[in-house]
This record gives sequence, C-alpha cells and structure tokens, in this order.
Amino acid sequence: MTKQHSRLGHSPASLFVLSTKSTGVVAAAAVGLAVAARPYGATLSHSGLLLSLGGLQCGWLGANLAISFLEAPVKFLAPTPARRSLIDVGRHVFSALNKVEVTLAAFDILGWYLVTQRGLVAEGEGILNEFLGRGRWFRFIPGLIVYVFQSFTFLPVMRNVGARYIEGQPTVESARTHVVYVALELIKVIALGISTAGIARTLVQKLQ
Repeated sequence: MTKQHSRLGHSPASLFVLSTKSTGVVAAAAVGLAVAARPYGATLSHSGLLLSLGGLQCGWLGANLAISFLEAPVKFLAPTPARRSLIDVGRHVFSALNKVEVTLAAFDILGWYLVTQRGLVAEGEGILNEFLGRGRWFRFIPGLIVYVFQSFTFLPVMRNVGARYIEGQPTVESARTHVVYVALELIKVIALGISTAGIARTLVQKLQ
C-alpha cells in the first residue's frame, strides 16, 4: 500500500490520512482520553450527561449524513473531474472522517456506559425504549461498527481498491466491498438516529 501511495506522489499528510496505522494511533489516543475523562463524566448531572451525549451524537449523525449520503454520491454527478480524481478525493475524505469517528466513538461508548450505569433511559413501551431500554446492546452499535468493522477491515480494503483503480489495475471486489460498507453506514446512521431520539425524549420527560 505504501508503494502504491508513493508512486501516486502522495504527501506525508496524505499518507497519514490514508494510513491504517495512523488510525490505530488515533483510536488508541481516543480510548485513552475517554478513559481519562470517565471521572469527569461521572460528575456531570443527569441532564448534563444527556446533553453532552446527545450533542456528540447529533454532530456524528450530521457528519455521516453529509459525507456518506450527500457528498459521496453527489460529487460523481459533476461532469468535469475525472472519475479517478473523485475516487482519490473520496478515499481521503472517508479516511479523514474515520479518524474523527474513532474519537467520537470512544466518547460515545463512554457516554452510553455512564447513561446505562445511571439508568437514565428508562425501560418502557414504545420502539425507542424497546431498543434503548431492554435492548441496551443497541446503544453501542455505532461504536462497534467503527472499531470492529470499518476502521481496520472494510475501509483499508476500500482504500486499496481505490488505489488499484487509480493505477488502472483490476478491482473485482470493489462492488461487493462497497455494498457492505454502505450497509454498515446505513445501520450506523439508523442506530445514531434512534439513540439520539431516545436521548431527546428522555430530556423532554425530565423537563416536564
């Protein structure tokens, strides 16, 4: 992968963005910061914790919707840039987003851990409480997708596929990999949307 990048004339900053190793470093640092922030999070009020987690998830959800479901497909409608250029830009954008996501995911998991520990999202009737109350595993789906499936599995494969396409080499696995990645993005967005709505509902109930 490094040889492919060097032949394409990537700068050190570009190599950092595209590197899976640098993602690992960012992820390790993010997890360390989240662990260090746990005592501070434990001192937050219930409303403060919910607002912090809700704000984080709103930002994360907005970034995913804007990039994965707006910027990514729309840029291919432009008639001027070559497809290879668009793919090169796309893999840089998604790699940079992924480094942001591993940070957001670490603090999101911490936030949901604290929320679950306090029992702030009550169990009850309705789809939101069904998922967020009884199905507590659902809260951690976005973080698990980022750490387990995207950052160190499918995204590196897609970067390699993109590099081969740019150099004019065969990319037979491109379609399958892309479909799986899009499916993971969709699941992540749905999970973020439902869990964020659950936080909002809990906050509204506390204000009543």
